[in-house]
Amino acid sequence: MAYRTLAALKPEQNVWAHFYQQIKPAAYGIDVTSGTTPIYQDIANLKDAKSAYGAIVYSKAPALLKQLAYLIGDEHFRDGLRLYLKEHLYGNAQWSDLVSAFERSSGENLKPWAAAWITRRAMPEVRASWECRQGKLQSLKLAQKDVLAENEVWPLATQALLGYEDAPPVRLRVQLTTASTQVTGASGKACPVYVFANDEDYAYGLFLLDDESRRYIQQHLADVSDVFERTLLWGALWDSVRAAEMPPNDYLETALRELPSETNENLVRSIGARSSVALHDYLSEKTLGELAPRFEALAAKKMMQAPEKGLRILWFRTLLSLATTEIGFEPIRQLLKGDSSIPDVELRNLDRWRMVSTLLAQKAAGAAEFYGTEKKLDPNGIGVKYAYLAGAAKPDAKTKRWYFEDYIHNKERQEDWVQDSLGNFNEWNADSLTAPYLKPSLEALPQIKQQRKIFFTLAWLNAFIGGQHSKEADEVVHTWLATADIDADLKLKVLQVVDDLDRTVRIRERFR
Repeated sequence: MAYRTLAALKPEQNVWAHFYQQIKPAAYGIDVTSGTTPIYQDIANLKDAKSAYGAIVYSKAPALLKQLAYLIGDEHFRDGLRLYLKEHLYGNAQWSDLVSAFERSSGENLKPWAAAWITRRAMPEVRASWECRQGKLQSLKLAQKDVLAENEVWPLATQALLGYEDAPPVRLRVQLTTASTQVTGASGKACPVYVFANDEDYAYGLFLLDDESRRYIQQHLADVSDVFERTLLWGALWDSVRAAEMPPNDYLETALRELPSETNENLVRSIGARSSVALHDYLSEKTLGELAPRFEALAAKKMMQAPEKGLRILWFRTLLSLATTEIGFEPIRQLLKGDSSIPDVELRNLDRWRMVSTLLAQKAAGAAEFYGTEKKLDPNGIGVKYAYLAGAAKPDAKTKRWYFEDYIHNKERQEDWVQDSLGNFNEWNADSLTAPYLKPSLEALPQIKQQRKIFFTLAWLNAFIGGQHSKEADEVVHTWLATADIDADLKLKVLQVVDDLDRTVRIRERFR
């Protein structure tokens, strides 16, 4: 409701693009995995309650309310909420009470929709297929399948977009209640150059591009002036990478071409973050060696020359995530030494420590000296914590062994110190050093569930499993899952997280 309100009050802020980028990805990332759960769960006891919290509750639920508003219409959605709030004023309510209110306001039977989306897990994968003849669209079909191959079908409403080079796009409302449907009103329209099946992001699901649309979009993103549409198309390209249908270096080449002129901060942030994943997780050493310096050079330049302060800060952070060679290391060293500065940007102690962490993790020249200098600057305050976090990035076996023992056995170590250092410990280029701790990190899960706070378990798993890239590491996790005697909720968490490693292995095998 906050997003709906802000969209009405300040439409120029593109809040639905922000919703798509900041709210939905976390839910999508879980819902494509065999570790996902329904939104509505029975929790047998209090000790299992904290495992139910997460993106399926906090991100999928609001995404489905947006879908429901589109399905029944804004006025019916508003009236249903008014009825629900009036009837349950100062009282308790269940999900079924809300559904009932929407049914009465809209006159529609929403029980099948609610059962599919709230009490069932996962989501559909939706694809468009289309055919033209003599410049006219002959047919447009949307087909869905269960991402988990459990043969489920979801009722959904979406808006298909027909994109053109020299004419405004055509938007068509589509309702899917079966595995496939012909889009009413599409036949006879001018043949589009691309089709996107979830325009304006009304529906919830994995909407993958057909080959022709993907090829066109790759080459013409700069022509898409609408920020929301451009954001959705960038997201669709990334979905194609993760589905192992688009080579990661194609995505990276597109990013290198389009990023220099991109001024939307949210897009720069997301494209930069995804480019870092593609570079470090999906590429061969040879391709990484070819592409990484180009990204580093771009980030270093934009960090100094981007027209807005917010963009310069984003490019600084992007440089830290991308730096792999001297092209990236030297600008970082210059900032640490005070020989250069980012215009109108004052770097904090944490920023300095993040620079040190990057240099340490990459074995860059001067890293140890910078580490020692920063420790001396703040030997008693928050600098002690920052030094601990940065130290975890040191790429040597002795350091990794010391930190892992500290994580497991030091009861005096503050939890936030451990959680905040896990990413440095499991840096992408340290996978051979951290691989020996993969199985022990899984064996420690019962202890972690008992002793740590709600979201620590996912942070732990994302770091230790997410820091690996090999088929051998993937097999370690799946072998352990097949034999481990652990609580069901912990097993689901591992299945959620290992999905990314599964994808990494598939992408590397297909495109290397």
